Amino acid sequence: MATAFCPLLLFLLLLPLFVTANLHKSKTLLKSSLFSSTTTSHLNDTPPTTYFEATKPIRLPKTQPCVYPILHHDFGYTYGKPPVLAEYIPPSHCPSHDFSKIVLEWNATCKGRQFDRIFGIWLDGVELLRSCTAEPRATGIVWSVKKDVTRYYSLLVKNQTQSLAVYLGNLVDRTYTGVYHVNITVYYYPAEKKFNDFGSNLENLASGYGSRADLILPISRNFPLNDGLWFEIENSTDTEGKEIKIPQNVFRAVLEVYVSFHESDEFWYGNPPNDYLLANNLTDKAGNGPFREVVVTLDGNVIGAIWPFTVVYTGGINPLLWRPISGIGSFDLPSYDIEITPFLGKMLDGKTHTLQFRVTNALNVWYLDANLHLWLDGKNTYTEGKLLQHQVMPLGISYSSDFKGLNGTFLTKANRSISLTGWVKSSHGKITTKAIQKFSYSNSMVMGDNGNVQMVNQEIHFDDSVQVKKPYTFSKAKKSCKRFLIDLYSKNMDQGNRTYLSVANVTLGFNEKKFGVKAAGYKMPVSSLENLQNGQGVMVVKNNLVVSGVGSTQQKYKYEGNKFCYFRNISSSNYTILNDEVGNACNGSTGSSFGFGFSSRWIPSS
Repeated sequence: MATAFCPLLLFLLLLPLFVTANLHKSKTLLKSSLFSSTTTSHLNDTPPTTYFEATKPIRLPKTQPCVYPILHHDFGYTYGKPPVLAEYIPPSHCPSHDFSKIVLEWNATCKGRQFDRIFGIWLDGVELLRSCTAEPRATGIVWSVKKDVTRYYSLLVKNQTQSLAVYLGNLVDRTYTGVYHVNITVYYYPAEKKFNDFGSNLENLASGYGSRADLILPISRNFPLNDGLWFEIENSTDTEGKEIKIPQNVFRAVLEVYVSFHESDEFWYGNPPNDYLLANNLTDKAGNGPFREVVVTLDGNVIGAIWPFTVVYTGGINPLLWRPISGIGSFDLPSYDIEITPFLGKMLDGKTHTLQFRVTNALNVWYLDANLHLWLDGKNTYTEGKLLQHQVMPLGISYSSDFKGLNGTFLTKANRSISLTGWVKSSHGKITTKAIQKFSYSNSMVMGDNGNVQMVNQEIHFDDSVQVKKPYTFSKAKKSCKRFLIDLYSKNMDQGNRTYLSVANVTLGFNEKKFGVKAAGYKMPVSSLENLQNGQGVMVVKNNLVVSGVGSTQQKYKYEGNKFCYFRNISSSNYTILNDEVGNACNGSTGSSFGFGFSSRWIPSS
């Protein structure tokens, strides 16, 4: 058996703590801590605990949805077995087949003892959802994930039988007793009014979400498989991908990439540098430092990159932190859009091209796949294009260290930019698209108390913009500015008798601000998201079993859009909600600062 996890701290290399996110083949494994089970007669009378990820609700039309239950399955011993398949045919019983919103819902229950598991849902090879299961308790748990999947409209309403695939690699035996009982349902909401034609709206051209692609091609593995459809990146030289051929009447292309990290790289942001491991004779432990970059290439040319958000799965750092409030992004892992329209001039030749992925400094294992969203010219059989500019700034990375023995300080910084410009001529005119990605990164790491204390402060700035222009018109653009933060403080204290006390504080921040940019560079705020999570946990671990502990979590979620706002301030401690404030009133401005998401940092008292 193999489990997908990696130690975050040096002392965890010696005294393992972290709970797994999935099962995966590996020859170098450390055992994870499990919660010791309690068997009392009242457990059957205790209602299950509801877990959830705090996020804004999906805005729904007032129409009554058509409900389509697709799959019911009990995921017992499914590790190393093929994905579960179900036939998917768009519902014929709906009074209307013009839908303004389509929602995918995952509902699951589990009871007993079980690790967290990564899972994915694919339709005809196109990934719809990447998620992590909740970790159960003896009295049982229930959780649901609702995702707006309207951007996959052309796939979801295709009038033919397609295959829905679900992979959740689970293990059931005397120790791991939890079976995941799952229901998957799709809700189709009829439109209240017609959508504007995409081709006539240049505002939508600069957004991956403003309209529906006419065709979505899967960049994922083909059957038969005994795993998920994702590609597996096992080291820094590994490259995986797929050959594709696109229709010759495409006028826009967006690559949507799904990313998750496991085993030796589950906690990559806390991996020590190799020189530190070598000096301390710890070369068999996870290293390569704390910087990672997903690189996407087309026919060997770099077309985009992803510096991912540090999702902490439901068993990560201290499992009690994520009960019942799950970590940011853990139930609905973010996907990342890369505008590759400028490269259509290289792809519209009717020939096969190769899309590939690699991960800088990767250790085993990363799961990657993508969906290629294509917009087709309904009036022409052929479009034409030309790549005007392709500028990839080499990765700039710096590293400094000052350590003696197991104690020291380490600073890693990185930056990169990628710029693509090209035009495509279609029935909508000759449109020039310029796509820019800019990244900056900083990771400060401190090891202390002879390796028993680790502090990590990491921040990623991830900005991208897309500008479109027709001849003799002003250009229009949209820009997204993302800030990803993780702060960690961890300490291990030996209590004797094969027992140790583990203390962990964590701060997660996911902020994103979107702008519309019009003539003369005038910016119009479109939306602002500030999502901050703080957690404090203590666990007593004996013989690799968590025998007691406490976890407290606080989260502030604030979203402001032009037509919709949402606020939630929530806190919990050991399965119990202490405070929950919810609001949906807009304050009249989307120009709020990112400051609150980065001003609250947990500082250890000792």
